[in-house]
Amino acid sequence: MSQFIDHVFIEVRSGDGGNGIVAWRREKYEPMGGPAGGNGGRGGHIYFEATRDINTLIDFRFKKRIEGRIGERGRHKGQHGKNAEDTVVRVPIGTVIKDAETGDIIADLVLEHQRAMVAQGGRGGRGNTMLATPQMRAPHFCEPGEAGIERKLELELKVLADIGVIGLPNAGKSTLLSVVSAAKPKIADYPFSTLEPQLGVIKTKSGNAFVMADIPGLVEGASEGVGLGHQFLRHVERTRMLIHLVDISSEHLEQDIDTIRAELRLHSQDLAALPQLLVCNKADLVDEEEAAEIIKRLKKHYKTGNNKKQNALFKGEEVMLISGATRQGVDELINVMEEALTKLKAEQPEPAEIIFFDPKSQERPDTGFQIYRKKGVFFVEGDRAERLVSVTNMRDADSIHHMIHVLRAMGIIDALIAEGAKHGSEVVVGATTFSFGEEFG
Repeated sequence: MSQFIDHVFIEVRSGDGGNGIVAWRREKYEPMGGPAGGNGGRGGHIYFEATRDINTLIDFRFKKRIEGRIGERGRHKGQHGKNAEDTVVRVPIGTVIKDAETGDIIADLVLEHQRAMVAQGGRGGRGNTMLATPQMRAPHFCEPGEAGIERKLELELKVLADIGVIGLPNAGKSTLLSVVSAAKPKIADYPFSTLEPQLGVIKTKSGNAFVMADIPGLVEGASEGVGLGHQFLRHVERTRMLIHLVDISSEHLEQDIDTIRAELRLHSQDLAALPQLLVCNKADLVDEEEAAEIIKRLKKHYKTGNNKKQNALFKGEEVMLISGATRQGVDELINVMEEALTKLKAEQPEPAEIIFFDPKSQERPDTGFQIYRKKGVFFVEGDRAERLVSVTNMRDADSIHHMIHVLRAMGIIDALIAEGAKHGSEVVVGATTFSFGEEFG
């Protein structure tokens, strides 16, 4: 049995930029002819792309973290390292991507092949060729690559369909979808027989086509999460209109209708305001005279004929009678749905690309640092500091001077002094150990 997953939390980190390098021109008669270290390549961006080939977020249940590729380090002869290949993560159409920590929407992927960058790759570090200046023509130092962006994301799938079919369990939604489209949902005679939204494409005699979604059965309390209702209700938010399917043989027909309508209002007023066609199913279980009396009673009870907007949309057929099992009234229902959708699409334009993410506004995890002391040794932890030290030649005075200048600008030197570091103190940054000299003070 397939499992429908429509809400997950994951972590992503874009690729780090490649380090620049220190290199020198070694031409004939000019063994140390000047700087020739190239820049590192950009780290890989991470994109999410919408596709019709996937209809669930289940893959992310097993893969909770996605990491981008690292840019190539700089090369000799002033050649730059290659930019890393970007990572493209495919998700179903209708996926909403949010920042899990702020709740801000990053992107709403509603179109086929629509793509959004969720984490920008780090820039490559400069090699000593780019760092040369008129005052320092032969720098013995380079820059580390910039760290990638690390983010916690919330992915939420909302099914995209023109028409959403709602109703209590066993109202016959799956059966209706199977007879009006090529969809083959599993059908069973027990509550919540459908545990995932089923999509079907309905092709009309006029050549038009529209998508119908069978939303899993709702129960009283669904808006509060009872019976998985809260998760499923979100899937009808994107539809243009609703088919409210009820079992005409139910002994509590009006109560059944009121239950679903109440849950829609509690979940979202916008949802409750969608055009709604009430369809009584299972006409084969009652005789014609009784069915006609029930339809008359429902029209009078809900006063649908007095709703001019609905009346115009559905041509006075706000309550219809069908039998999914025998196809009674099904063709008439399709005609009514097609005409209503044609009017609604003329009023409501197709969804446009919706992307809100500005990668430049995201902070990278390379600005902070932490200092702690253990047995007289000072340890400095921090992505940027560790990267800087890793590309520093500790045997070269210019390189050390450059490192100290950057560490001071980051506030690390002052922080070490505040923690008690003195001349001769042992300092560990990443995999490098050095002595805290007078030049640090």
